This record gives sequence, C-alpha cells and structure tokens, in this order.
Amino acid sequence: MMTANSFNTRVWRSQHLQSIELVHGVSKDYSLPRHFHEELELGIRQGDGWQFNYRGETHSVPSDILVVTQPGEAHDANSSSTQDCTFRGLRIGADLLQQVAIEVAGHQIDLPFFPLPLVHNSALNTQIIQVHQALEQPISQLEQQALMLDFLAQLILRCAENPPGLIKLGEERQPVDRVRAYLEDHYDQEISLKQLARVANLSSFHLNRSFRKIFGMPPHAYQIQVRILRAKRLLRRQWSIEQVAIETGFASQSHFGSHFKRLVRVTPRQYIQDSKNMINSHP
Repeated sequence: MMTANSFNTRVWRSQHLQSIELVHGVSKDYSLPRHFHEELELGIRQGDGWQFNYRGETHSVPSDILVVTQPGEAHDANSSSTQDCTFRGLRIGADLLQQVAIEVAGHQIDLPFFPLPLVHNSALNTQIIQVHQALEQPISQLEQQALMLDFLAQLILRCAENPPGLIKLGEERQPVDRVRAYLEDHYDQEISLKQLARVANLSSFHLNRSFRKIFGMPPHAYQIQVRILRAKRLLRRQWSIEQVAIETGFASQSHFGSHFKRLVRVTPRQYIQDSKNMINSHP
C-alpha cells in the first residue's frame, strides 16, 4: 500500500500462503497517490495516526486501528510524524476470503463485504499485529495457515455485512483423534492444514475449532508440543542441539531453541547440562 522515498518497506508472499501478500514498513511521513488493489487490503499503523481518503470521505485513523479496503476501491493516504512508525499490511485474495467465508458458514455464501473501513475492535487490532509478526518468522506452514484462517474467520464474523453464524460443534472425537495420531506419526514433517482436514474429513476451519475444543490447543500447537517431547528424548541420548533441531522438523536451531525454552522453561543447553548433572550425582 505504501511506497515513498522515506518509507523503508518490504513486500512479499509466503510459499505457504500464496493468496496473501504481506507488507511491512517503517517511516515518519509519507504521501500516497490514488490507487487500488485487486485484493482485500488490511492495514494498521503503530506509533502515530494517519489520513485515509476512501469512498469520498476522509478518515483520521488513530494508531493501532485496522483499516479495511475493499478490492478495486480507489484510495489514498498520507501521514506526517516526528517519530518512526510501523505499518503492517495484508492483501487477501478473493479466492481465499471466499473459501474461509464458506467454511465459517458451512454452506455457499457470497464474498464478504466490509461496510466500515475502520475496525474499532481491540481484539482484532491486536490479532492482526500478532499474526503479521508471526508470519515474519520461520514458522511451520501448519502454523501459518492456522493463524491466518483464525484471523480471517474472526474478521468475517465481527466486521462483514450480514456475517454468517457459526456451525455448532458436534461429536468430532474420532476424526480429531485421527488427526492427533497423524501429527504424532509425522511430527517432523511439514504438514498443511488441508492435509489434516482430509484426514479428518472436515473443513479446515471446523477441524481447527474441534481440535482446540477437545485437546485445548490448535493442531499447530500440538505439533510443536510433540516435536519438543521428541527433542527431549534425543537430547538425553546426547544428540547435538543442531541435529535435534533438524531431526524434529524445526526451521532452524534458534527457532527450536525459542520453542524449547517457552515450553520446557530452560534452554536445550541447560536441559542437557542439568540432565548430565543428575546422572553424575547418582553413583
């Protein structure tokens, strides 16, 4: 959305989210000419407000407020600030938006329309920042897809015109158990949400909700938990940290280390050392 001489920006697509373009930039001030996008555009600026001209109206957008721009709608924006501000944007393809809307509703519905450009919902404003930050990291495709699915579903439910109602969850224990077993058998592999949905014979959205309801966490969090449990066993067998990170499917040693410390409460190196100390203390 934003290109200006003073704007330090990146625009990219993840290989696992081909229908989504991500934007991240930092600037003090900028001025954008009238333009439009073929995707639904979501943007949020942190640090200071900005002016947004859209559908014949000028909107003064405060910091940390999400802005929604419909596909094909011309708009321009400008801002002037004394401090560096961060802009985060997502451009969502109509095909993905339609797919998520159908999964949420459980039947065929029209492409969602968002009548209000400014989203005054603190939960959604926080969620888009968290999702965007996560997508800048080397996380698994399962986590990328699950985070994006959940965010878009919440956006549709809370902000779309005539939002669909949620399907009531039923007895999904058996299909969810199949997914759990699949994750345990293939914990070291890159798995897509679509693969798991086929295993369960449920939609991706319905699977995500059912899995969370039954096991208290979404499938991607369960996958990470299983990887860490396997990693602890390998570390106790004196595998190197680098070898363990690769063997358990993490994108990098640092990515493995951050998840290990988050869940085990110590670093892999500390875990190895403490395990050795316990062994050596017993004759």
